[in-house]
Amino acid sequence: MRLNYRRWSEHPYEGEQFPPANNSSEVGYWPMFFISRVGDHTFLDSFGQRIHWEIRNPRNIDWETELVIVEQTLYSLTPQQKQIARYWGTGEITEHISHMIFDLARKYRIGSPNIARLLGYVHASINDAFVMSWYFKYLWDVARPNQYGRNLSTVLFTPRFPAYPSAHATVAGCAEVILSYFFPRESSRLIELMEECAQSRLYAGVHFKVDNEEGLRLGRQIGKMVVQLLRQQNIYTSP
Repeated sequence: MRLNYRRWSEHPYEGEQFPPANNSSEVGYWPMFFISRVGDHTFLDSFGQRIHWEIRNPRNIDWETELVIVEQTLYSLTPQQKQIARYWGTGEITEHISHMIFDLARKYRIGSPNIARLLGYVHASINDAFVMSWYFKYLWDVARPNQYGRNLSTVLFTPRFPAYPSAHATVAGCAEVILSYFFPRESSRLIELMEECAQSRLYAGVHFKVDNEEGLRLGRQIGKMVVQLLRQQNIYTSP
């Protein structure tokens, strides 16, 4: 079947002559904590059940419409949206999430042993979210917005690995579900923050809108699998 999107590995970034050479595909094969791999393309959850991934195949996405959304978004960016793009796009997303965990721990007076446990589960889950994000990135090899020759004026530099799905969004979706499990009274605020994190990549001009939407979907699916295990083991830390 003919692809309906450009491949990341075949088209240069704006202002460059050759396709991007940086290849970090090995991340998609790192060990995981809550997901196991059977062969190259089969994955099992913590209960040994085969995972049927909910993320959409990029062949079923209208990429021309997605490109128009990027162009229109960048054309009409507000100062606040630019600030959101820079906040989530500079530094490490894991650092932002760690700060959130410590803030919540102070608010709910959670002690050090439970903070350590919480950090362990969240960051082990985030590891799996990163691995699966990279697996799909290099499986599908979807180009970035700045590989379509539209002279986009982006807020941030475009990362040098494939677009789909957004790793920021995948991590955000995963963290949202797990932190909502531990801090159910904070669920609405956590959803708002993590959706802002995902949306920030569109504001930055480095991702298509669908990269973020499907990244959230993937991350939330991973988060739900982890929460299923936590519930089965009666693991709680929040009062």
